[in-house]
Amino acid sequence: MKLALFGSTFTDRTAKAEEQIYAVCRAIKQYPCELFLPSVFYHSLPQRIRDMIRPLCELFEKLPCVDMAVSVGGDGTFLRTAGAVGAFGIPVLGINTGRLGFLAAINFGDVEETLKEIMSGRYRIENRTLLEMTAEDNPTPFGYSIQALNEVAILKQDTASMLTIHAYINDDYLTSYQADGLVIATPTGSTAYSLSIGGAILSPTTPSLILSAIAPHNLTSRSLVVDDNSKIRLKVESRSRNFLVSLDGQSQVFHEDTALEVRKADYMLKVVKRISHSFYATLRDKLMWGKDVRKQNG
Repeated sequence: MKLALFGSTFTDRTAKAEEQIYAVCRAIKQYPCELFLPSVFYHSLPQRIRDMIRPLCELFEKLPCVDMAVSVGGDGTFLRTAGAVGAFGIPVLGINTGRLGFLAAINFGDVEETLKEIMSGRYRIENRTLLEMTAEDNPTPFGYSIQALNEVAILKQDTASMLTIHAYINDDYLTSYQADGLVIATPTGSTAYSLSIGGAILSPTTPSLILSAIAPHNLTSRSLVVDDNSKIRLKVESRSRNFLVSLDGQSQVFHEDTALEVRKADYMLKVVKRISHSFYATLRDKLMWGKDVRKQNG
């Protein structure tokens, strides 16, 4: 099996993070894999890890043809990995060495067992919806093609004043949000930014999108779930004449005259899951449903 290994390129990693990367590489080394690493990631690793994996890995600048991408880190690392490989149909396995780990769902303690299952073909693939955004007459408003796994967020920039966001669903006028912003989330993103502003949680493969206003002026404004084949058009008014658009944390400033369209991307991200994985068990664990935190703190 050909694996591409991705991770954070920060050089100020903690000793714990370095040990976790070392352990993952050592576990992969047990199998007859061809291992590929981005050059920038490889050169950010401590010398002892480079020495261990150098005989069995190849470095790359341009993504090679591989069977699977392995993301070692938190959800941020997973998002960057997805952005690098998603358009090529390469499945992504997320090993969580961060905090929450909704996307990077493989616990670090389960790495060896998970790799054993994968090498024997015992895993499944979940297809996850991606969003893409275009500006008027500009298919790549960020200067390059970019898709969002979690959300597209319309945000105010450098002002305390609210935005007015005119929203249309398939050319049908929806409403004019007066708010600090608007989040359009995928089912995957329903447990991210969208959740923190009161959006519903959707099962990851639900064919829907969620629109949620950020701190709306109208208290009757509620999160709205729409069909994921919907085309969402937005026109923004701002006192500063500018506003911010963020796709999974990558941001760009736009002038208020810019009309935007958000829709489902033409392809989906393939996410590797263990056969035993349960989304609902993950919700219970990560959100501590049914747990009495008073007992934990007492």
